[in-house]
Order: sequence, then C-alpha cells, then structure tokens
Amino acid sequence: MASMLSRRMTTLAVATSNNRSLTALLQFSRGYSMERDAGSIREAGGSFGKKEKAQEDQYFRKLQDEQLKKLHDIKKFHEEELKHHQDAIDRHDKKIQEFEKKMTE
Repeated sequence: MASMLSRRMTTLAVATSNNRSLTALLQFSRGYSMERDAGSIREAGGSFGKKEKAQEDQYFRKLQDEQLKKLHDIKKFHEEELKHHQDAIDRHDKKIQEFEKKMTE
C-alpha cells in the first residue's frame, strides 16, 4: 500500500510539476474512514458529546425560527395582496352596479 501511495504521489508530482509544491499535492491525498460515526465526538459521549448535541439543537432551533419568520412574512404579504384584490373586486362591483343603474334609467 505504501508503494502504491508513493507511486500516486510521484505521478501527481510529475503530472503537475508547474509551480505547485509537493505539500499542496499531499493535501489532496487525505484518507477518510468508511465508518459513519468514526471520530464523532457526539457518539463518544461525555461532556463534549452533550455540548455538541446542545450546539446542534441550538443551531436547528435558530434555523427553524428563521424559516417560521419567513413563512409569517410570506403569509402577511399574501394577506395584503388578497386585501388589495378584494378592494379591486369591490370597486369593480360598485362600477358594475352604477352602470346597470344607468342602463335601467
């Protein structure tokens, strides 16, 4: 595996030898665990896990509050639009009644 990794780094260094340092290339060869909860502080428990959970809960509460505020703003906007449309309908009904009244006279 080490020889395969050194071949990859050599290939990368040769392929991209134009003004890039080898350390910059090595940053791309980070290894990640295939396990979902490997390294998770929250899964480890203890006071750090509790703190992590509290921070996550606080973040999502804040996010939900912002979403709820946006929905209230949208609702208010549509209610105002509805009022404007209802006022326009009332004005048109009034004009229709006036024209009908003139026609019957």
